[in-house]
Formats: sequence, C-alpha cells, structure tokens
Amino acid sequence: MKKYDELRKQYPQFISMDQLYRICSISKRSASYLIKHGVIPAVDTGRMTWRYRIALDDVIAYLRKREKNGSMIPRGAVSSRHGKTGKRVSFASLITGDNEHELSEYFSFIFSDYPDVMTATEIAEMTGLHRETILQYLKDGKIKSLEKYPRYIVSKVHLLEYVITPHFIDCKSNSEHFIKILGGFKLWKTAKS
Repeated sequence: MKKYDELRKQYPQFISMDQLYRICSISKRSASYLIKHGVIPAVDTGRMTWRYRIALDDVIAYLRKREKNGSMIPRGAVSSRHGKTGKRVSFASLITGDNEHELSEYFSFIFSDYPDVMTATEIAEMTGLHRETILQYLKDGKIKSLEKYPRYIVSKVHLLEYVITPHFIDCKSNSEHFIKILGGFKLWKTAKS
C-alpha cells in the first residue's frame, strides 16, 4: 500500500516510542500498552532514552491488523481513571434496604445554604459529580429542570428528588469532591445513630 511505502520513506528501519505513538495516532499510554503487552514487538534496551527499539515493519503489520480488526487495546485498559483517586465509588454500598430517606435528609442538610434554584455548576459542586455529567443528566431528563438548554435552571426540590433515585445512588465517581460528600454521608449517619 502506498501509505505504508510513505512511512518507510519517512522513518528509519527502527523507531522510538515517541515516533510510534505519532505514526499510529494514539496516546503515549496506548503506545506503552501495545509495547508492554507484546502487541507490537520491541527490544527493551534498558536505557533511559530510546528505551525501546521498535521495527517499523512490526508497526506497519500492527496498522494493517488494526484496519481489519479495530483497536487491540481493551476498553478502559489505558484510562486515566485508574490514576490518582483510585477506585470509583457510589452511595449504593452505604444504603441498606429502603432507607433512601436518610440520603434525602443528608442532602437537605448539606444543601441548606444553597439557593432554592440553581445552575448545573452549582449542582456539580453540591453532588461532587462533574459539570459535564450533570449537563448530560439534565439533557437526558434524569434531573428535572425549570428551564432547558442552554442555561438549565433546577429547583432544589427536583435535585432532592434526584439524589434518592437508583440512578444517583448507583452513580459511581472517583472525583475527590464526590468521595468527600460520600465520606460526609458516612460520618453524618454515624453521628445520627
């Protein structure tokens, strides 16, 4: 194929990891996954720079396979979510039986200083979920709103209805703010009993 002939003209017989991710148009993490899991063979030189010696022919073989079979990296294998904050958590592990009313009480308590109507940004701050996630839930109608796109306005009553739904209770996040709110619920429950 002509495009692979072009690669052979542009690059030497052996390439670096940096060249690999550029040729394949993938992230550095994805390139690292392909090398470490043997999807693209490479010689580990053990050096700090140019650590891997990757044959251009092996990269071209990978690109041909990818055209036929799609990505050879399992979904989520190179996700950044496995980084700093660790495991994704939800309120589901703290709710037992039919005690969603406790969750409603908790959020009424922590939301008491917020206005009766609020924006997506305020809801993200209140729940610990990302603003983009909240906007998607508003768009999908999972959270009822008084005004629709582009500027969603939500009543506190509608938000309190949402936080006791299975959708929110099962919602998982590893954001530090969400984990802090979840931890606050644990403390609030303990102090109440």
